[in-house]
Amino acid sequence: MPRSRKLFGPLLASVCAALALSACGDAPTLPTSFAQEAGGRTWVAVAEPAGMPDARTWLPLLPRPEAGRIRLLLADAERLRRGGDLEGGLAAESQARLAAAQALAGDPPPAGVNAALAAVREWESRAADRLRAGHYPGLDSTVVAVAAQRALAEAALARGDRRAAAALLAQAGETARVYSPVRVALRLVERAEQRIDADPSPTPVLRRARLLLRTAREAMATGDQTRAMKRAWYAQQIIDAHDAGDEAP
Repeated sequence: MPRSRKLFGPLLASVCAALALSACGDAPTLPTSFAQEAGGRTWVAVAEPAGMPDARTWLPLLPRPEAGRIRLLLADAERLRRGGDLEGGLAAESQARLAAAQALAGDPPPAGVNAALAAVREWESRAADRLRAGHYPGLDSTVVAVAAQRALAEAALARGDRRAAAALLAQAGETARVYSPVRVALRLVERAEQRIDADPSPTPVLRRARLLLRTAREAMATGDQTRAMKRAWYAQQIIDAHDAGDEAP
């Protein structure tokens, strides 16, 4: 039996078992956070709660010129994402969210601000649950930053300044999204792609990993964050097993 097939059989079973425990995309209720070992480190992500600060929430409240500018940014984000420029698409979405909150001409309705505040609090709760399960230095510092921005938003609400609160919650949302599944999956995909690209003669196992990375990018482009994360993890673990086999006597 070729060496690559010897590696791939047991690897498939072990990786599927790990992913079933960490994030099952076919389950009716998805987990609120993900953590998986791959490439010699732990990759952790926190799922985005419904109601997180979003540009579309504020679009109806913006002056016409500002609303047009935000719509163009959102259209650019969609075009870039569909065209395969995931990094550019994410950056345009982030810019649109921040710009929309900052362009509010007056205080937005309480319901919209309160929903955004509740979503940010829920993100903090999800991240805290994950931190209780393990040690994730980058995530814990992000939680501190999000909590500080959320506290400033609450202070703005207490003094009746909903416009300032909306802008601060938009900032908190962007800070939290550093650990969104799609951003974490993209970082993992980029690292795995670099490993494969560095090999002048990739084996069938590495070519299989490259195919999985391509489908992970496709899942990100269509918004399927859980599938993207699972396939990125799977590809990196295939690479890890391949590299360990290369080093074995």
